[in-house]
Amino acid sequence: MRSSKVFTVDVVIAAAGSGKRMGAGRNKLLLNLQEEKEVVENSPERISSETKGLTLLEYGLKAFRQFPGIRTVFLVVSSSDRPVLEPLQEQEGLVLVEGGKRRQDSVHKALEQIDQNDEPPDMVLIHDGARIFCTEELIERVLKGCREKGSAVPVIPLQDTVRKILPREGATNGVMESWQRSFSEADLTCELLDRSELYAVQTPQGFRFEDLWKASLKSQKENWEVTDDASLLEKTGKSIHPVPGEAGNLKITTSEDLAWARWKFQSA
Repeated sequence: MRSSKVFTVDVVIAAAGSGKRMGAGRNKLLLNLQEEKEVVENSPERISSETKGLTLLEYGLKAFRQFPGIRTVFLVVSSSDRPVLEPLQEQEGLVLVEGGKRRQDSVHKALEQIDQNDEPPDMVLIHDGARIFCTEELIERVLKGCREKGSAVPVIPLQDTVRKILPREGATNGVMESWQRSFSEADLTCELLDRSELYAVQTPQGFRFEDLWKASLKSQKENWEVTDDASLLEKTGKSIHPVPGEAGNLKITTSEDLAWARWKFQSA
């Protein structure tokens, strides 16, 4: 009988955000998912593991902690959040990593720690901590795609009409400057794009660990700027393979997103 290889998997969750775009005044992942109150900053108390008082971060960890076959979750956090999150390291298979200046620097630090393991994993999943409604089904699809193709990135089709907005030739302001003033004052061009060819990219993104680690090392050496981990791998010439994402796998970024997340949690 042929034996099937058992792939080892580690997970990196980027959770070192500041919550600026939400206006929370702190990391939004430490906000309470059930009630409108925050975990007290630098509280010596352990973060609650009960449903009452559950933080966005704890809820988002559940799918990965419960998924069979995941070896270790490396949670990347800021130095200011580490004191309140330190008790999480009491959980088996969960390691805190202090983040870097950029998201890609934070992920690199986690990959560096993984590489120091005597037996690095076959595959690694990189996930945005703010996508707290990732399901086990999505994790399985990403891992399956990664096993078969070497990488897997969840995507969903765009539902809205999409336009590409650029400053007209000779314009003195960039697009973002014009956005802040208002489009009515802006000297911009507005080009319709074919949305049938466009997809929104989500996480978790899955990769062969060795491939992503080499790409991350090269990125640090050459100071690449990328917006996600798939882009990092793509710059080394590797192909990126899409798998179906989930509409509910929303990244909680704004106060409106937080209100939706609380509604979804309480409606479940």
